[in-house]
Amino acid sequence: MRCEFLPPYSPDYNPIELAFSAIKADFRHRLPALERDTSTSNEIEVLIAIQESVFSITSQDACGWFHKCGYG
Repeated sequence: MRCEFLPPYSPDYNPIELAFSAIKADFRHRLPALERDTSTSNEIEVLIAIQESVFSITSQDACGWFHKCGYG
C-alpha cells in the first residue's frame, strides 16, 4: 500500500469552482434584462434566469475545466 499526500485545497485544481464562475458570469449577463422590483413575477424571472445560466454549461465546458485542472 502506498500513501499519497494531497496538497491543501486549491480552487485552481477544482473544476466546480470554474463551473460556478461560469454560471455566475452568465447570470450577471442576464440580470440587467430583468426588472428590479419585488413582485412575484420578478422572482420567477430570476429563478428562470438562474436555471438558464446553470443549463448554459456544456459538456465541452466541463471537459475543458477538467483538463485545465490537470485531470485529463
